[in-house]
Amino acid sequence: MKTSSIVIVAVTLLILVDAPAADPAPAAIDFSREILPVLSDKCFVCHGPDTDEDVALRLDSYEAATSDLGGYRAIDPNDPASSELVLRILSEDDPMPPAEAEKQLTDAEKRLLAQWVAQGGEYSQHWAFIPPKKRLPALPDDGDPQAEINPIDWFVAAKQRGRSIDFAPEAAAETLARRASLTLCGLPPEPEELAEFLRDRRADAYERYVDRLLNKSGFGEHQARHWLDAVRYGDTHGLHLDNRRGVYPYRDWVVSSLNANLPLDDFITWQLAGDLLPDPGMEQLVATGYVRMNPTSGEGGAIEAEYQAKNNFDRTENLGAVLLGMTLTCARCHTHKYDPVPQTEYYRLMAFFNSTSEPALDRNKYDYGPTTKAPSDQSQWARWRLLNDRLEQLIHAATDELAHAAADRNAWTDATDREKLESLADPDSPFSSLSVHTEAMLLRLELESLEQGFTTTLVAKDLPTPRPTHVLSRGEYNRPIGDPVEPGVLTAMGDFPEGAPRNRLGLAHWLTSPNHPTVSRVLINRVWQHTFGHGLVRTPEDFGLQGAYPTHPDLLDWLAVELQESGWDLKHMLRMMVTSRTFRQSSAWREDVDDPENRLWSRGPSYRLDAEVIRDIGLWSGNLLDPLMGGEGVKPYQPAGMWQALAHPASNTKKYERDHGQRLYRRSLYVYWKRTSPHPMMTLFDAPDRETSCVRRSRTSTALQSLALLNETQRIEMARMLGQRLMLQRSDASSRMDLLFRLLASRGPSQTEAEAFEELLQKMLLRYRGNVDDAQALLSIGDIARDESLDPAEHAAWTQVALTLLASDLAIILY
Repeated sequence: MKTSSIVIVAVTLLILVDAPAADPAPAAIDFSREILPVLSDKCFVCHGPDTDEDVALRLDSYEAATSDLGGYRAIDPNDPASSELVLRILSEDDPMPPAEAEKQLTDAEKRLLAQWVAQGGEYSQHWAFIPPKKRLPALPDDGDPQAEINPIDWFVAAKQRGRSIDFAPEAAAETLARRASLTLCGLPPEPEELAEFLRDRRADAYERYVDRLLNKSGFGEHQARHWLDAVRYGDTHGLHLDNRRGVYPYRDWVVSSLNANLPLDDFITWQLAGDLLPDPGMEQLVATGYVRMNPTSGEGGAIEAEYQAKNNFDRTENLGAVLLGMTLTCARCHTHKYDPVPQTEYYRLMAFFNSTSEPALDRNKYDYGPTTKAPSDQSQWARWRLLNDRLEQLIHAATDELAHAAADRNAWTDATDREKLESLADPDSPFSSLSVHTEAMLLRLELESLEQGFTTTLVAKDLPTPRPTHVLSRGEYNRPIGDPVEPGVLTAMGDFPEGAPRNRLGLAHWLTSPNHPTVSRVLINRVWQHTFGHGLVRTPEDFGLQGAYPTHPDLLDWLAVELQESGWDLKHMLRMMVTSRTFRQSSAWREDVDDPENRLWSRGPSYRLDAEVIRDIGLWSGNLLDPLMGGEGVKPYQPAGMWQALAHPASNTKKYERDHGQRLYRRSLYVYWKRTSPHPMMTLFDAPDRETSCVRRSRTSTALQSLALLNETQRIEMARMLGQRLMLQRSDASSRMDLLFRLLASRGPSQTEAEAFEELLQKMLLRYRGNVDDAQALLSIGDIARDESLDPAEHAAWTQVALTLLASDLAIILY
């Protein structure tokens, strides 16, 4: 730099960082929250972890930034004014970032960096890489007991008080009942259920209501959707022919595990490594379908080694998004530009998945690679669990009896449960003399009969000898570098557990360790997101340096530790959230608070519902929803030719053959998920294609959505069945309107709403009484037959009224 420029910059620096003596000293700058995001966003691309060898100046660590670079330092804590970082960001002749750089520092950021250097330029670790700890905020004792009811409210209230605001009033009981039911189970409360809650005058009536919701079977069906988005569940291979694949028992296992409140550490461990557990059962094997969830191809001419790499890239990067909260993709080709993920560590992490035994190419088969037999729906799962409970009791009784018998017990001790059953049931076995013998024969017959109806599902299994894993130059499968690398973890997130096996089971132990800095944070942040509409970290896929800072970092940490200390209890965490004062607030806009994005949680959640919930509400309100749980994906109405237009001619999913009968009305969780062409009503309302992980859905609002809500075949069928329900269950227009609103909004209509809908009803009655053919045409849409005893004109009019409310904010918004 020119001497004159140095003088100007030095003077500028003094102006920036030297406050007049009368002014208070500037507050200490928080490196992790204020400085690191700026360095990461504007500087690390050239001066970060993956700095080119010909660039000496690095800013990703204190040691690098303060090192002697030949007479100057990026940061000189002894002489801040001569720090190259400050000189260059303030230079007009030779600025940094360069004038041609896409991202430039703002004046505020320049001042912030200069103040930080003047304060010593101290570094600290990024917040997400420090294990979470519980710290409760101090609140004044002002006699407000509500702030102490729920720990969540302590944190929210503390930050609100710092801005001189308070919680919004509590939402009306009807609104709160609907909000909790939609959040936990994905459907509004049944009218009788709502009425019972409103009649309950006990102090804990709402908590009792929440407990009933948590115990519904619909809880697991609703919560499973979020996990299936994250792990990219699909019913097809995803690439090339996009053929059918056999993995839906995995989806059903997720549902049943969530309903049973399987601890989340087991939930993770079974999916990553259930096959590596001692004596794994069927549930542990089915859970490993997670490892097989990556899109695959059977394209002729494809190179197996290339797809072996692609499959493992996908698994590694999905793990990063779903559990680590890290974007790992760039470390596939080079050391991460922003986060502490060396390229070598990416491949060490990938090595955990590189030894699974399925072929790299799927051969376009339904059941390629290792599979296991599994129940084909939830009723079979329930029967199987019941029989296995009986088996455990039988084995326990037999073991007790053997303790007093002279028979050789070595073969019994080493046998699996099913082998023990065979021994007990076999008349030639040395154990057939035990008094449980007859019961064993009957139980074996029942199990064999049940298992004849089982299907196959993809599972994980490791090769006897691990495949060697190499770092790949620029991520190219045919350019290995150096010697093979051992399976390993990201050192920025802690050491691999001592004594743990270097396989997927060891990886699961690392992830669920109480010292792991991100896993419990990432999981609880998504639970908060699904409950409140936004996460405490609003980039749930990225807790790295490019991600958002938590709105309430101490609350996030407290919840992360509470999740672990509760035994990884999801229902406990959800109960805490939905019973908090924070959740129970009115969601009405507040003119008295400057919080447009609700970062202070100064009002209750409000957002457009997901595609599946919108469809399920319509089916439920029209008494159409089929309660059957589990089974192969269903195919409801959709426009003709969509699959064929996008499919390879040889694909076995090129032709869409929709279902008939009750399968048309299954819950949307079970809609068949073709990755290259998901159901159009799902994608229209922002459901992902599931080719890649999605941990945060978009929420768009388009005219096409409104058109579809008012015209799509199943929407009209839902509306006419809802209209039919109103006519059959209520005898006059006023009580029918009240039931309609109570079903969809969990309350009666306001006077304005009642008048508007009465006007609509009269217009529709006039129209259809004057043209019965139009009424009949409307009532013929959809497969299910209408009640012929109802007047068609009146039925058509109520269909239009129901259709209008089903498409309104009252039905499709959580508020």
